[in-house]
Amino acid sequence: MTFLRPLFARLRADRRGAAFMIFAFALVPLSFAVGMGIDYARAMKAQTKLNAIADAAALSAVSKPVMPLNDATAAYVATTMFNTQAAPLLTASQIQITSLSASAPTDANGRRTATVTYTATSHNLFSRLLGMGVLRIGGTSQTTNATAPNIDFYMLLDVSGSMALPTTTAGLAQIAASNSSQCQFACHSVNDIKGTDANGNQTDLYGVAKSYGLTLRIDDEGAAVSKLVSDAVSTSSKNGATYRMGIASFRGDGGFQKLYDIADSRGLQGASTVTTNLTPSLYWSNGCPTQACAKTDVGWNDQDTGSSDAFNNINTVIPTPGSGLNGAPAQATMFVITDGMRDEQRPGGRPEIAFDTTKCDMIKARGIRIAVLYTEYLPESLANNPWSQANVAPYLYQVEPALKACASPGLYTKVTTNQDIYTALDALFQNAVATARISG
Repeated sequence: MTFLRPLFARLRADRRGAAFMIFAFALVPLSFAVGMGIDYARAMKAQTKLNAIADAAALSAVSKPVMPLNDATAAYVATTMFNTQAAPLLTASQIQITSLSASAPTDANGRRTATVTYTATSHNLFSRLLGMGVLRIGGTSQTTNATAPNIDFYMLLDVSGSMALPTTTAGLAQIAASNSSQCQFACHSVNDIKGTDANGNQTDLYGVAKSYGLTLRIDDEGAAVSKLVSDAVSTSSKNGATYRMGIASFRGDGGFQKLYDIADSRGLQGASTVTTNLTPSLYWSNGCPTQACAKTDVGWNDQDTGSSDAFNNINTVIPTPGSGLNGAPAQATMFVITDGMRDEQRPGGRPEIAFDTTKCDMIKARGIRIAVLYTEYLPESLANNPWSQANVAPYLYQVEPALKACASPGLYTKVTTNQDIYTALDALFQNAVATARISG
């Protein structure tokens, strides 16, 4: 207090004494004001710490380990967390909790809102001399999280001949250069169009593509589904949801085939192995799937994409879905990877072109979401073929609008030449997971 000595000296020197008397009277309330400031600062510091503890307690009620528990247990976890973390502070700072409440209700969509509210008193050191024994403090913390619903994914893969289109511009050019018709498809019939393979031999265009090691859309389709399994496993480990995957393929009417059952005991890991070697439908000759060329052959008369038949079949495979929450059946999302060309009955002698969206509506009406990955049907793939130019090319514009209408909101995407099918499929999967609660 050295700096006050000159002040006291001047006050003593003042013979009138009034200034010293005024200062003496002012010193008492000044001291109380300083003391109250200290008490208030202590209380606010304690409140800041208790608010942080309330935040941590609320977060504990919506943490991954606690989300599967019932609401009462979650509230108990929050209360215990608050009391445990606040105990050292209460002892050291003369703080007393006067009330504490915690709630953690969960709504029908699995969204839990945890709220922790407390009040407390901070015991004063100086202000109690003025009859103010305590300062009241308090706070509320609220946070929200949602339980990720369990989801069953049903992959429906187009393996018709047109899915054997090379995935790159260079691959398309390689196939076209191998044959006199400049056909870009690595498919169609094995006994009609021939091309020169990498070894100089004449073979079907699928053989040409394989000899050059070209990647076809059906190859990328299968590889993408296989890789997607790893993403599903990783996402499940983060959000605590259970994911399963069933896989089926389709080509001509009657060509629907289950490749992997959703209830297979091998789980997701088993699903990753069944799509690594998908093979497109290879016709014996134009319009004839086999040498017998029987009308009972799947795809007879070049009717190679029975999408309506496939939707009817997978609709019987998928059980009635639930919310995927609180023990209810899993939600269901159906993924369709296709070039969108419907060719199953040929009314009037030409393909139907656009998917029948009433089949999509039939499935969506059951609460099943549909995600569509469209591998663009290229107009140039129809070049140098008069029948295709007359019966298919003028109607290609119908393909994409039908697929968009088939897909559930936000679950449509498209890839074309030189684009990665896996990247598009993974983005579609992540969006399906992120928006799953909308249909809950």
